[in-house]
Amino acid sequence: MELCFNNLTNVLENKKLVFKELMTNFEFYISYQMFRELTKCVQYLHEKHIIHRDLKPDNVLISMDYKIKLCDFGLAKEVANTDWYRMSKTKHTADVGTVDYMAPEVNSDPIDYDHRIDIYSLSLIGAQIFGFNTNDIKNGLYRLIPDQFLLMSHGSNR
Repeated sequence: MELCFNNLTNVLENKKLVFKELMTNFEFYISYQMFRELTKCVQYLHEKHIIHRDLKPDNVLISMDYKIKLCDFGLAKEVANTDWYRMSKTKHTADVGTVDYMAPEVNSDPIDYDHRIDIYSLSLIGAQIFGFNTNDIKNGLYRLIPDQFLLMSHGSNR
């Protein structure tokens, strides 16, 4: 494995210190590139019929050449697939992953989940990257944090 100098958790903490409250165009570009790379990683896993089951910023590494790498495949599971849109719903283990990034269906009864649990975790990571409050995402609210981002993204100088 390549040498990685940081993980996404540390980058997000440092990003807050550097960029403060308003998301600049430069920060947006960096955030977009990070999230794009991350989605490619997850897509690759799903194309290989693998569910990661523990996606979180701590498990997203950044290499010396600034490439995104996923790590910690201890909970990953290969699943049979008959249709891309309906991945296999084989028997799975409950309570896998980190609670803050765990999809609600992981603890359902019966335990019935598929690759979309990774998409849920990915959406929460994306929310953090772009400055959203993950609790608003979990509760179905889509309020931007900070509110000024919306004004800035439309070219307002207020």
